[in-house]
Amino acid sequence: MTRPFSFRLRTALAVAIVALLAACAAKPVPVPSEPVPEETVIPSRPELMPEVRLDVPQLAAEAAPVSDLPLLPEAEQAALHDLAIERFFAPWHLVRASLTRAQAFWGVDAYGKRQGYAENLQPYPRDRWDRLVALQDMGAYPSLGIPAIVTRNTSVRVLPSMRPFFLDPARPGEGFPFDYFQNSAMWMGQPVYIAHATSDHAWYFVETAFVNGWVRSEDVAMADPEFREQYQTRVMAALLLDDTPLVGSGRFLGQTHIGAIFPLHSRDGDTLTVKVPVRGATGRAEVALAALNSLQATLMPLPLTSRSIAGLVDAMSGQLYGWGGMFENRDCSSTLRDLFLPFGVWLPRNSAQQARLGGKFVSLEGMDEEAKLSAIRTQGVPFASFLWLPGHIGLYLGVDGRGEPLLLHNIWGVRTTLPGGGEGRAVLGRLVISTLRLGEDRADVARGAFLGRIRGLTTLGAGFPGTAD
Repeated sequence: MTRPFSFRLRTALAVAIVALLAACAAKPVPVPSEPVPEETVIPSRPELMPEVRLDVPQLAAEAAPVSDLPLLPEAEQAALHDLAIERFFAPWHLVRASLTRAQAFWGVDAYGKRQGYAENLQPYPRDRWDRLVALQDMGAYPSLGIPAIVTRNTSVRVLPSMRPFFLDPARPGEGFPFDYFQNSAMWMGQPVYIAHATSDHAWYFVETAFVNGWVRSEDVAMADPEFREQYQTRVMAALLLDDTPLVGSGRFLGQTHIGAIFPLHSRDGDTLTVKVPVRGATGRAEVALAALNSLQATLMPLPLTSRSIAGLVDAMSGQLYGWGGMFENRDCSSTLRDLFLPFGVWLPRNSAQQARLGGKFVSLEGMDEEAKLSAIRTQGVPFASFLWLPGHIGLYLGVDGRGEPLLLHNIWGVRTTLPGGGEGRAVLGRLVISTLRLGEDRADVARGAFLGRIRGLTTLGAGFPGTAD
């Protein structure tokens, strides 16, 4: 009997499926092989010119001899320490704003007449400028008079905006990172005096003994009399490391850097418990406690010796350049200010003032190279003298084995001559130790380009700050 076609089709399909399954069952399951590791290729950075060579050790303790001999008499350092503490808390003793309207809003006149550039490197928008000027409510200045304290690291701005104001980015030494609205960084724990507020209350104009300008209102807290009484003291602890976390009772209170100082609460062996200002729910300052070990903090003032200074210098070694403290980095003058405050030495904020007011100033104007080098070698005190040139300053460390003076300085770059004429920059952009012949190994750096611009030498503690020849 002939079976129906459909039956024969079903039978054929069944046989085919059984055969396929048998074949699959017999076929071994492949085991994935281990991938062959590929060699990691790191692309090389193209260099049009060689880097600026630093042919000296980059740790101060290796670059120059250090000792435990005091650089100042004990009584003189104690007097400088008293002055530093007085200036630190000075804002809380103001009874009214100390700046005139013109002094407080100098940036409006200074930059309103200049062609600025915004963060996109295009001309600064006129409507943005007009809004910023109006936001300052200058006619009402000074509208406030409130003692306060910084409760987290902040930027002090010339105008109340975090957005930058560059000058012509096509010019050497302009554009990023030179934001002319950036006045200074300010670390948490700094007492301030609030003199004014923007019309939207997002910014406060504050005064301190070293810088004035606009800060974000959420970065400060009002310091009432009870808080100030708890907080103000001569017994202070100084941080020894950047990026030090402040933690109390399992709570993160903040993170700050060398140059920040805090009142001592108690001491237990090598552990210092410090008072840390925090902003309460009502915007008023409250005291929290944080414990710090001996690697993180020590009592002020540190012994003013070359060994102690070198130790703090080396904790900052290689830090990237931060114009006006941008990104919580440092420029030349803030490096010196933060470096010396733990020793009880108060320095102004900018390089020219540090040179003129930081100690005894000796002019090097009009000297040829050999006379200038001789004056530096004979009159400079290693680890206690500054070398100043317009717009820049550094710490003299002594001489190397070749008799070359060594300078610790946070520098953006060295002036160069471009192949087609004009001026350029060879960027270092960090804290370095160098000779005064910086960059002269390059064909595009003129001999004496750096040394020739040095104008003065300032030695700490020669009398009191502010003396001059």
